Amino acid sequence: MKKVLIISLVLLGITLFFLGVYNFVFKKSTPSSSEPIVQTDPEKNEQEKIIQKKSEKIMPVSKQPVIGKPIFDKKNETITYYSAKDGTVWSVQADGSKESQIADTELAGLKNVFWANGGEKVITEFKKGNNSSFYFYNHKEKKGFPLKDGLDTIAWDSAGTKIFYKYYDASSNKRTLNISNPDGSEWQSLTELIDRDVLIAQIPSTSLLSFWNAPKAREKTYFKAVDMTGGEPHLILSNRFGADYLWAPNGKQALVSSLANSESKMVTLGLITSEGNYTELNIPTLVSKCIWSNDSKTIYYALPGDIPGEAIMPDDYQNNKFTTKDTFWKINIETGKKERIVEINDIAKDYDSDRLFLSANQGYLYFVNRIDEKIYLIRL
Repeated sequence: MKKVLIISLVLLGITLFFLGVYNFVFKKSTPSSSEPIVQTDPEKNEQEKIIQKKSEKIMPVSKQPVIGKPIFDKKNETITYYSAKDGTVWSVQADGSKESQIADTELAGLKNVFWANGGEKVITEFKKGNNSSFYFYNHKEKKGFPLKDGLDTIAWDSAGTKIFYKYYDASSNKRTLNISNPDGSEWQSLTELIDRDVLIAQIPSTSLLSFWNAPKAREKTYFKAVDMTGGEPHLILSNRFGADYLWAPNGKQALVSSLANSESKMVTLGLITSEGNYTELNIPTLVSKCIWSNDSKTIYYALPGDIPGEAIMPDDYQNNKFTTKDTFWKINIETGKKERIVEINDIAKDYDSDRLFLSANQGYLYFVNRIDEKIYLIRL
């Protein structure tokens, strides 16, 4: 009987020992009934990431660098662009979702892209030694053809049916401003040009074509207009140095970035009417960092920071000698009121804004960041 009692106590001791070991090793890793078990749902987490991304004030639109200025398709609410990597063509939704390739032909040597309004027709510019060659393509019809040699500046009319271009005749050493169909037919010389580097833009809602010598700090910029049927050009403005221009959609006024004189260091914005009346806005930025609202009452603009003190503006910026750190604003030109459209705390990285454009409903402002050449949007 005594042996049985001793054996029972030994077995009880062994049982209690192993029970203690179990509690210490295993039960600590088992959650108590009062602590809920947290399970991860990959799909839910991804949705939360998308919601968080869409709440950001500035967000990327393209996953890859772009070349030229993208085009906003108002009908389909999409953005179309050429890839800077290989010249293929891509489309992305207005909010930056569903990026997809729409043309897989790789274009070697692609230098620039010029879209016609509507987003179907495009002229691409290719490097050709020290010069350029141009090619027309219709994405809807999937047809294209090369443009004639001798072109080095080109622009579309507002309707997307005609092109304007500067033509150099090597035999006569003359430069002329011309208009024609994209295939070169029905061409007409509008006026003779003196400068090699000239910029061209139709004055919206008019039959006038404006042109000016490329902005350089030490040169006065003439700003002229000529009728698209030909005739004698008339001067709009000529007393600003390094000037560049951007017409309002109503064609009644243009935005001007320029230097007050050849010794000025800072480019500032002003307004000019089609009659040549100039008003200073005192905003230190370039028109390449601006876009007009559809009603021609508001200007959205990026204000550049970190411009080197020794920089010659606008030359050094145009020649990519530095990049800027931009903040984002708008001004009502009727009241003069200026407002931030992005708070400082919402700018998480550096942006050097270029090639600005708006969505159809003006809910988004887009720009190409010169630092990485990708498209970004700002929620307005």
